[in-house]
Amino acid sequence: MAYAASTDLTARFDERVLKDLVSDDGTPVSDLSADDKITAALADASGVINSAVASPSSAYTTTELSALTGDDLAYLKRLVCSLAMGYLLGRRPEKYGDDYKNITEHANEAIELLRTGKHIFNTTNAKSAGYPEVDGLTVTQYSDLHLLPERVRNFYPDRQLPVGRGNIS
Repeated sequence: MAYAASTDLTARFDERVLKDLVSDDGTPVSDLSADDKITAALADASGVINSAVASPSSAYTTTELSALTGDDLAYLKRLVCSLAMGYLLGRRPEKYGDDYKNITEHANEAIELLRTGKHIFNTTNAKSAGYPEVDGLTVTQYSDLHLLPERVRNFYPDRQLPVGRGNIS
């Protein structure tokens, strides 16, 4: 299921350019809503979004994205339409050159920020997720305990502390 429709694409990009991009014979297409190339580009772009949220580090599910409303839905549609426009421009690079090349790059950067949690949509799970915290003693705290492994260093292996807490050697 695509997160955006052809009407969303025409609301964000010039309809004349879109009609030219999907034409194979040089005559602009009259009805974009029925064009297979538009549908395919939007589905491909939605697939990229789905792939990003399928990663273990993502804060979203496809169900949550389908339920977005308001500004969050508009932003998701913007990302999908930007990717789709980049795919459509790939059909006519000789005519449009690199004018729209940055569209796809910016959309991919935004998707990466969403995937990693640096930007979030307004969903309950994403807002309450937060960042993981490292808990446990630091190197200094272990040294202050003056345990047996610290007193006879050559006999015991180095203590492995959680990531970000240092190691005693």
